[in-house]
Amino acid sequence: MASRPAALALALALAVSGPAWTQTVSDPTRLSLEELMAIEVSSAARKPQALSDTATALHVITREDMRRAGVTSLPEALRLAPGVQVSRIDASRYAITIRGFASRYAGKLLVLQDGRTLFSPLFNGTFWEAQDLILDDVERIEVIRGPGGTMWGANAVNGVINIITRAAKDTQGTLVQVEGGSEASGLALRHGGTLGESGHFRAWAKLGHHDALTTADGAPAHDALLQQRAGFRLDLQPGAADRLTVQGDVQDTRADVIELDTQLSQPGVHFSPDTQAERGAHLLLRWEREVHADHHLHLQAFVDRVEGRSQAMDVQVDTLDLEFQQRLRLNPTHELTWGAGWRHIRDKTRGSLTVSMDPASARRTVYNAFVQDEMQLRPDLRLTAGSKFEHNEITGLETQPSVRLHWQASSTDTFWAAISRAVETPSRATLNSRINYAVLPGMSVPFPPFAIAPTVVGLRGNPDMVSQELVSRELGYRGLFGSHLSVDLTVFHHRYDHLVSLGAASVVPGVPYGQATYRFNNLLRGQAYGAELASTWEVHPRWRLSGSLSTLRMKLTPTPGGTGDSAFGGTGASPTHLWQLHSLHDLGHHVELDAHLYRNGALSDLQVPAHTRLDLRLGWRVQPGLELSLTGRNLLQRAHTEFRADDLQASQLPRSWLLQTRWRF
Repeated sequence: MASRPAALALALALAVSGPAWTQTVSDPTRLSLEELMAIEVSSAARKPQALSDTATALHVITREDMRRAGVTSLPEALRLAPGVQVSRIDASRYAITIRGFASRYAGKLLVLQDGRTLFSPLFNGTFWEAQDLILDDVERIEVIRGPGGTMWGANAVNGVINIITRAAKDTQGTLVQVEGGSEASGLALRHGGTLGESGHFRAWAKLGHHDALTTADGAPAHDALLQQRAGFRLDLQPGAADRLTVQGDVQDTRADVIELDTQLSQPGVHFSPDTQAERGAHLLLRWEREVHADHHLHLQAFVDRVEGRSQAMDVQVDTLDLEFQQRLRLNPTHELTWGAGWRHIRDKTRGSLTVSMDPASARRTVYNAFVQDEMQLRPDLRLTAGSKFEHNEITGLETQPSVRLHWQASSTDTFWAAISRAVETPSRATLNSRINYAVLPGMSVPFPPFAIAPTVVGLRGNPDMVSQELVSRELGYRGLFGSHLSVDLTVFHHRYDHLVSLGAASVVPGVPYGQATYRFNNLLRGQAYGAELASTWEVHPRWRLSGSLSTLRMKLTPTPGGTGDSAFGGTGASPTHLWQLHSLHDLGHHVELDAHLYRNGALSDLQVPAHTRLDLRLGWRVQPGLELSLTGRNLLQRAHTEFRADDLQASQLPRSWLLQTRWRF
């Protein structure tokens, strides 16, 4: 299946190429180091500002970064960010986290797309296999390492990822993208046009398939993935000071999995093959008004539906979200940003003996407000203080304050410091789930004659769960050394309280089966500290090197009555070190040679050894609007495992290649 799109991609390139360019011109998409430091971001303070002006550990993955890496999915693009652990579980699923607590359900990392949450309230995490779009439509991905609860609310504990798409006016014309290789294939179509004198639109569709991988013994892993998605965006300007955006998409994902399948007739832990189906749709409306340069209004609403089907459980989650924000300058030294929001979540489930919710359906309403004051203490010194106030029916009122200090020591050197509080609110799973994962066989006793029923071993939710809390302290530095070298350094200390853990088992005999139950609780605390260093070196106008090194140390300890077992991602589920090195080389005549080297430390809890990965890409801009590239992945070793999510033999990530063609006209 993957070979046909590859042949089509090559044929398309050769058919429309014509004569190759013979002259060498500068690449207008390539930013200088000074321009990269001044790139506009909006996630740190919910307003446009230069990256160098932020008092947070923030990295920007640009559209050019993704193109030069040859990535085709959002999870693979996130490998490019310093300090982000991207661990592939199988062909479709990922464990992605920042600063520890790695698991398939990484509840301390909030993921947004254009300000719309992609975070699942059912299990607290992001289902990456269901998140997809044309990466050429992405303007940038802003990655915040560290808490962002003051601006974004609950679950922005260890980080925030905000995927920001391009305005419709920047995607005019038609794009055809074809890709195929040894294990994946895909096709994407996009067309953009105008609406009247000041309006623009785009419509797009994308189809992707990933073949099943294999296990270490060569057996099929039963983890193939099929994704189908289509969407649109309208950008209108009804008045000189007004901007209106309407966007939405529909998606259908089918992911083969080996899934837990608990049966009373089959003692032990049993797994069986299944195909998980997820369908969804969303519609977002955003209105912005620039009253004047120092007064900005923002109103956004979205509705989202996700439906999932599997042999373990069927789910439907509906979300309705409203938010308002105002930013205004009170005087030359004070800029105030405040806002309020309302979110209603309704879910319906139909479970099985393996997984169920009690009650089967639930509703949750969250109210929130935030305020932040940015104070210019001196021309070179700025203090920002604020807090989020969020109320939900489970834990009541949650406050998430932060204080940040930014010092512009010179035109090329900035220092910053921050202290913040953030919370992760309980998920439906930790509150109400019934997860049965093993069956102990029954037995007959002849004297006196009676039978002992089988015993089901499982996890139970706890309606008395409270929010997990973080208090974070961070220090950072950003600097330019001439025009050829940049450095970004962050050190941090995190203190966690009320972490989700598992209590001691309680055994209750019964008929037709007994129960041995572990219950979720909050009897765990912890500390984490580390450093994150990133640097870019402009070796030559045609050759750029960049790299990063991240270290992490964690310690979790039980509180009185606790067992010390973390329910989601213990200390050994994240590596103590991550490093990466990227080389982008323009060879001339519109040919590019790029190398990406990644090193991940061992995951001791999961018995995953340290591994090194090398990706190489050869790109050729055949003519204006037409690009051909060949990418090889995992070239240093035959196959390796990045993460183990269950008691299954993990999928092996093999060497692979991918041919891509992009044609714009």
